[in-house]
Amino acid sequence: MANKDSRIKNNLISSLIYQVVLISLSFLLPRLYLENFGSEVNGVLSTIKQIFTYMCLLEAGVGLATTQALYKRIGEKDYHGASAVLSATNAYYIKTGVIYSAIVLVIAVVYAYLIPTSINSHVLFVIVILNAIPSLFSYFVQAKYRILMEVDGRKYVINNSETLLQLASNVGKILVLLLTDSLVLIQLVYCVIALVQLTYLYFYAKSRYKWLDLKAKPDFESISQKSSVLVHQLSGMVFNNTDVILISFLCDFKAVSIYAIYNIFFSQVQNFITSVVSSFTFALGQTFHADREKFDRTFNAYETLYVMATFIIYTLMAVFLLPLIQIYTKGIDDAEYTNTLLVLLFVIMNLIANSKLPVNGVIEYSGDFQKTRSYAIWEMVINITVSVVAILYMGICGAILGTVAALLYRGIVTIYYSNKKVLKRSQMSTYKIIITNGAVFALIMAIFYVDTFSNLSFFRLLLYGIIHSIWIVALYVFVNFAFNRSAFKTIFELCREKKKQ
Repeated sequence: MANKDSRIKNNLISSLIYQVVLISLSFLLPRLYLENFGSEVNGVLSTIKQIFTYMCLLEAGVGLATTQALYKRIGEKDYHGASAVLSATNAYYIKTGVIYSAIVLVIAVVYAYLIPTSINSHVLFVIVILNAIPSLFSYFVQAKYRILMEVDGRKYVINNSETLLQLASNVGKILVLLLTDSLVLIQLVYCVIALVQLTYLYFYAKSRYKWLDLKAKPDFESISQKSSVLVHQLSGMVFNNTDVILISFLCDFKAVSIYAIYNIFFSQVQNFITSVVSSFTFALGQTFHADREKFDRTFNAYETLYVMATFIIYTLMAVFLLPLIQIYTKGIDDAEYTNTLLVLLFVIMNLIANSKLPVNGVIEYSGDFQKTRSYAIWEMVINITVSVVAILYMGICGAILGTVAALLYRGIVTIYYSNKKVLKRSQMSTYKIIITNGAVFALIMAIFYVDTFSNLSFFRLLLYGIIHSIWIVALYVFVNFAFNRSAFKTIFELCREKKKQ
């Protein structure tokens, strides 16, 4: 247990460092792209990036199915069983890598030579190929080791290597941008450094997991739910990435650039939250199978803290983000980047998405992917249908509206299934937390609106942010403590247990 606690601590610290570095650097490049190339080029590059995020779907199903299958085996130190699972995963990844290569070539030809953009066709073709090379290496060589490291609680090793990757690649890209305007060279810098990072993780895993035998008889049954898992992952990808692609087809690349700039802020915050939570989810997954009584007790506290923390974060974004975007895009006049409704819709979308994530994790721990895949299918249908219609009438905001509609449906059915079918408790356990925090959010939005602090200087905005953040955080903590004391009692008990160890 002490070893597991140590890994959680290392994961958490490395996640925080990684996210601080990532957030600090990720805002520099888009601004430089806007200054050097304009909104259209930024929109094209953002679209390509989202397409490659979609391409991750080729491995998403088997990746999550493998994770779920490994929780029990690694927790019980069943290394033979773990080798059999990863042997099956390896076979799937090799087949997927071949398919991925073919799709990359098609995308490169279509975007470079069939869709008109201001970027030279040959240059765009090479950019697409360079984007794909690290993923190809991952499919054929490294991906299965990454899954094993995460399940074993070694996420901190991945985080540390990712931190170095972001530092080296972003500094390299910025130097290239300052010295030349070569988009190919910019992408080449990232490609080379990413390959170095993936190679390091490969050799680290080979050294630590000497018991791993990828030639063991593959246990294909253990990942038989990969198709059902893929449906869930596809739904998640539609939620995260459809908007950019639909906007690029139904609007234009300048509209994509506007969306992408807003999404930078929200995606970095979400990545930060996800990175911190992933530091200890391996322990929750193992506890679910080893000690259900302890899991139920811990999960209630985790769900309360998670939902409260995300409401605090996104409330602060609702109040203070618009003036930050105005400062960030100052001097960029080829597109209108100030959009109050877009900020509010982004906040609402992320609040709904995050409110269901803890109970969605319960489905992952239980492995009930097949029983719930119809939920994911309907979420995709609602998302795409409503988004297409809404974009035609509302532009960028319509894309978010479609996602909100889909998330409302998925949230309701996920809360029902996880609570009633898996946790065997009332749905009100989750709704009580959401409604409590939602009421606080509504109250604060009645006091402030998203443009209350518009057009302020950075230092005045920082001052107001510090002052108002104090009472907003205090209000959320007070209300949650008043309405869910049992969760806080569990938190205090867990803290006392840690001190005694």
